[in-house]
Amino acid sequence: MLKKLFFNTAILFAVLSIVSCKTAQQANLKEIKPFIGIWNVVNHPGSSIVFKSDGSFYNLAKENGTKIVTHSGSYKILSNNTYVLDITYARADATYQLAGKQYVNYFALSENNQKLKMSGVVYAKNGGSKLEWADELVKVNSID
Repeated sequence: MLKKLFFNTAILFAVLSIVSCKTAQQANLKEIKPFIGIWNVVNHPGSSIVFKSDGSFYNLAKENGTKIVTHSGSYKILSNNTYVLDITYARADATYQLAGKQYVNYFALSENNQKLKMSGVVYAKNGGSKLEWADELVKVNSID
């Protein structure tokens, strides 16, 4: 009787442990969920940022009527107002050196998660001046 009770308790504990554990991917999804989607950059018409649920992102700009990827990589929310970008690709002709860099930036989400303010600093290639930037974004349903 005691063995059976111990066995059933052990099985119940194992099942509860498995059900209550979150995978790293599930935990990360909860952290990045407010960012996921397509965002138009209000102060740069024709520009968009796409944040995906796998933690990747890409920036788009409209040039000569066509949207092109200007840079891409991965992102992670660090706190309630900071996030980090690991940029793995950037256009070769870009003014600022983005590829191979990691940047900690700041953000503020609107109450309904439909507007996003972002800011940070990017350094130019070959010791040029730095760019302190601030963007206002609005969530949209598709890339225009």
